[in-house]
Formats: sequence, C-alpha cells, structure tokens
Amino acid sequence: MGNGFMLTFPSARRAVSAGIAILTELESPEFAESGGGISIRMGLTVGEPIREQQDLFGIAVVLASRTGAKAQAGQILTSQTVHALLGNTGEFTFLPAGEHTLKGISGLQKLYEIEWRNK
Repeated sequence: MGNGFMLTFPSARRAVSAGIAILTELESPEFAESGGGISIRMGLTVGEPIREQQDLFGIAVVLASRTGAKAQAGQILTSQTVHALLGNTGEFTFLPAGEHTLKGISGLQKLYEIEWRNK
C-alpha cells in the first residue's frame, strides 16, 4: 500500500475506537514534543476481505482504500455501512461528508466523518 497500512479488526466498533486512539496519540503534546510530526488519514468500512497469504483483497479493501484517499490529514472517513452499524449507538459522532465517486466503486458513495477530537 505504499506509505499506508491496512489493518483489520473483529468489529466496526473496535476499528473506530482504534482509529480515534491512534489520532489522539499522534496529536498529544508528548508526541509532538518528541518530534513526531506525523499526519495520517483513515478510511474505514466493513466487509469480507479475501485473504491470500499475508495480503487482503476484495471490494471491502478497495472501498476502505478509496474512502481513505478522500480523507484529509487527521480525518477519519467511514462508509455508509459503518455509519449504519454505529451511528445510533451514541458512542461516536458521525458528520455527513457528502456523496463521492470512488474509483472502482459503482455509484455515488455517502461518506461520514467521525468527530474524534471531542472524545
């Protein structure tokens, strides 16, 4: 994935929680003082990837990658499926991020930003 990472989690809740924890740590004063200076963006979705040796393939992987490509530094964007699973739990705040054309995915895709800075 070039300079990127692909991570898998057993649930959407755990993926969102991990994403928030990572970004929170990267923006912490302690990390900034150490000269970290790393900015990352994330794209999250759910699905059934195809595992082949140490790699993952399939539409869920493509959707996560294309969603992440639409994110800005320090932003977590999710698919409509993640929003549908977690949007009404009260655990996370989702902000509409518009409808987007994603390369390799048919139709417009509704994306949502996770507001993590107030957590």
